[in-house]
Amino acid sequence: MTAETHREPIDFVSLDEAARHLLGYYVYRRFRWYLCSITQALNQQSEDGMSTGLASPTPLGQAVLFDFRALDYDPFIELIGVYMYVLSCHKSANWRLMHRNDGRYVLYLRGYDFEAAFSPGGDVAAGISTWETTGFTLKLPELLGAGRGLVKVLSPSEIDRETVTAERWYDDFDAMIQWINRRPLAFYLNALHWRKRVLDLIPRMDHYIVYVSSLTESALWELDQLDTDARRDRVTVVFDEDAIARKTSQLALQEGLGGRLGEAIWTYQGRPAQLTAPQVREGLAQKFVVLSPEDFHSHLDEVQRRIDASHSELEPGRRETWIEFEFYPSVSDDDLSRLGDMSETLSELVTAGQTGPIDCLPLFVAHVQLRIHITLLLGDHAGTGRALATYAAVMDAAHRYYEPASGRIRGLSAENGPRLLALLARHGGFAEYAGRRLLAYGRSHEFGDYSEPANAAWDAIFDETSASVDQFFATRDGARSAPDPRF
Repeated sequence: MTAETHREPIDFVSLDEAARHLLGYYVYRRFRWYLCSITQALNQQSEDGMSTGLASPTPLGQAVLFDFRALDYDPFIELIGVYMYVLSCHKSANWRLMHRNDGRYVLYLRGYDFEAAFSPGGDVAAGISTWETTGFTLKLPELLGAGRGLVKVLSPSEIDRETVTAERWYDDFDAMIQWINRRPLAFYLNALHWRKRVLDLIPRMDHYIVYVSSLTESALWELDQLDTDARRDRVTVVFDEDAIARKTSQLALQEGLGGRLGEAIWTYQGRPAQLTAPQVREGLAQKFVVLSPEDFHSHLDEVQRRIDASHSELEPGRRETWIEFEFYPSVSDDDLSRLGDMSETLSELVTAGQTGPIDCLPLFVAHVQLRIHITLLLGDHAGTGRALATYAAVMDAAHRYYEPASGRIRGLSAENGPRLLALLARHGGFAEYAGRRLLAYGRSHEFGDYSEPANAAWDAIFDETSASVDQFFATRDGARSAPDPRF
């Protein structure tokens, strides 16, 4: 845990910026929230004279046993929960795609809702977004009816609203997965590779519903891919001119509010269209069946009959494959390489403390927390599982050190002791629950039982870290004559 192991400096600005390029503002907020909780604790420790850098504790920092201010439960569980939601959606979709289904798969393509967030300063933010695409998407599975499986790509704005329900199960992955399995197939596609992955999905599908609520480059590109002799008759375009007009208005609204609401901290929008909505609709009607949203509802029986008569261009047995889970920031190769180097640096710092000796436990906790953050940022949930094993061991060792002995709480005030012990137990309990499952989860197309090797790896890391943290407490036992109310 020394500066010599620190090969690539940890750039917190780069970590924050990278999270913007995952899956919309909601996912970004979760990564930012957890990273801010870490940096806030590190900044406070620096102000208190405990450190001069991420790997440079001062004598005061080496003497401090533990910093409870670094434990913020809500961003911790939210970060892991939202990642688990995205991964489970993708894995559930892969499982269903890989197994033969005699029903009809309907690929749902659409332009996403526009959204923006502005910050006038501090932690306050104001957001605006459109709703049309999300509203139509939520109703579509019921409209299609049984036997017609809806397949879609996870949308940046929809995930915010969809996880309102999933958040109830951020500490119950089994319940979350069961809920996801009852919903439409939803794949995560990395922005760097989304065109290739859409082209992977298209041949596997029987029918295509395209909801045109914006005249964006991506939506029009998807329609171009369906303009072939083998696909045109299997396409239903829902053309929403009212939604297109509202999105055009929102672009103007975003520009007008930018200076008045503060700095734009997030935008997701399309470019101004080169053609008018009537021109685009006229061109599409020459190739596909084009309906207004009202006509789609009133002619639903006909739409369902066309779906049932459609057949994938791939025969059964050839389309039962998977889509890779490419969860990492859609940034340049150089930036991605830097993130990988930072991840390796943090791995070295965590391994140094895990095997001991630990110079400064508060800094070691920060290293582990950052390791949790960056492994999730790069889609390495097995690495997250290993980091959580280390984190759980720290929480357990601290709890054992501070727990009541001979009727009093060791080193903690009688007033705060029970609350702080409960905080340690809460962090350690969730770390163990989530970490064991992430270690055993496998890749997004693997569905075996990997619990035995995962638990063995977990136990080995936990035991090794526990010994190191126990030794840290033992060497400093009795160094402080009275509890420090800050910690």
